[in-house]
Amino acid sequence: MSITYKFPEEIEFAKHYAEKLNDQVTLSILDAGEVKDSTEAKHLSLFFWNMVNKSVEDQNNKILLPWPDGGEFWSEKLMYSISGYLEMAGFENEWEEVSDLQG
Repeated sequence: MSITYKFPEEIEFAKHYAEKLNDQVTLSILDAGEVKDSTEAKHLSLFFWNMVNKSVEDQNNKILLPWPDGGEFWSEKLMYSISGYLEMAGFENEWEEVSDLQG
């Protein structure tokens, strides 16, 4: 089972921030289109929240993104894609555990 995105911009947005955060594990997961185990599921979940924080920081610093609609829009789309995928793949607890730790 692979991660399904509604829009091609979602994967572009995710890869943009994985590269910006120098997160090779997430880039590998995104390229594979799936997580292999609980550790990767937690890593992808943590990446999502790090990406959200970084995109908010970029917005506050007036850093323009190559996509219209802004970081908040694409973060929300990715949240549905990633959380939905993790739930369907049996990693809902990993998503919830990481998400619950976010402020």
